[in-house]
Amino acid sequence: MTTSISGVKWVEVHYTDLVGKLRTISTSFSNEIIVSVDGSSIGVERVESSDVLVIGDHETLVKLPWSSEWGRVIGNIYKDRENIHLLDSRSITQRVEKYSLEEFNLRPIIGVELEFFLFRDINVEYISPLSFSCVIKPIDRSIKGVFTGYHAVNSDLDTYRYELAETLSRYFNISVKCHHHEVASSQLELVIDYNSPLKVADNVQTAKYVAKKVAGFKGVKACFTPKPLLGENGSGLHVHISLWRGSENVFYDPSEVRGLSQIARYFIGGLLYHVRALSALVAPSVNSYRRLIPGYEAPVYAFWGFGNRSTCVRVPFSTTPNSTRIEFRPPDPMANPYLALSAVIMAGLDGIKKSIDPGDPLDMCAYNVVKVPREKRLPSSLLEALEELEVDNEFLKPVFPRELVERYIEVKRAEYIEVSQHPSIIELLVYD
Repeated sequence: MTTSISGVKWVEVHYTDLVGKLRTISTSFSNEIIVSVDGSSIGVERVESSDVLVIGDHETLVKLPWSSEWGRVIGNIYKDRENIHLLDSRSITQRVEKYSLEEFNLRPIIGVELEFFLFRDINVEYISPLSFSCVIKPIDRSIKGVFTGYHAVNSDLDTYRYELAETLSRYFNISVKCHHHEVASSQLELVIDYNSPLKVADNVQTAKYVAKKVAGFKGVKACFTPKPLLGENGSGLHVHISLWRGSENVFYDPSEVRGLSQIARYFIGGLLYHVRALSALVAPSVNSYRRLIPGYEAPVYAFWGFGNRSTCVRVPFSTTPNSTRIEFRPPDPMANPYLALSAVIMAGLDGIKKSIDPGDPLDMCAYNVVKVPREKRLPSSLLEALEELEVDNEFLKPVFPRELVERYIEVKRAEYIEVSQHPSIIELLVYD
């Protein structure tokens, strides 16, 4: 266990609330990093019993590159010194790793593609209830249908992503496999390398934190809203996953079509069977469902296919047994990565447990399929997704406390009501 870093006097203690918001409290450095937090202000406790603790995980302790006397540590929320809080989302990922190993003798390995936008500015003016406006200033522009943004060269965006990737690698021990300009205007992608679910979830939260910090130093803004621009691709958090038994990738079987094992197919079956409920956890905002529409490389139907970016689950081309994996495409950057990655694993393991057949792979564009039954369609709104999670959450119960699921649905339903009651500019234009 790391207990000290040279010169560090202060520590930013990072922790994640139920809906995925990264929170921080600063404290003087010591070998045991424990801070008291008002649980009612982060939605985990009632005001009359609000004291909770955040205890830092020294394995995540690093020195911040922008200050010689500051470090950063990631913590869990505790009810008291001995007991993890039931609503601590990071502990869910720790539980799912243990559950996978103890119940299935399998170890999940995960990588993610983190997409986001870098804008010169986002200026929102809102004076309730009479005035609201939003001006987004992109750094460059793409053309819908021409894909001018994909792997495009732009000196401002290139310099930013080089610096971001180098900062993550050098100071935060995060391996960025590759990075590039994505399809939409001012859109970037970081491919965070494979690791355990807990480390990847930590890395996603850290990458978003550092992306915003580096952007701020350059006078620009990193935006993780899934669909900020009309008529352009939204941002996803594509999850690549394989399961391992010892040194063997059990998703690979040389005797099967394209090397994809029956275990992998059952895992896909679990994802597709539970995808409507999963949506509430992996696409958790009102804005998420503006991304999940036809025509923008985002899934809308519960299909799977080889190399098919219009489906929910894509099986990427692999060159070696170890690289055989599946990609789950509905998640977006607004998701709480601890809950989202854990729920994805639990849905897939449920598919293995129950031998859920995913059906035949789709070899056509999913957007062109007609008469898709409701159970094969992703929810069209956050409210619909929450209703699905309310009735389909049995697969989560081995690692997700009932109280956490119920509280999550309650908080997200309130968020849906709050956001949805506000009129938008397009409504004024169409209905005036």
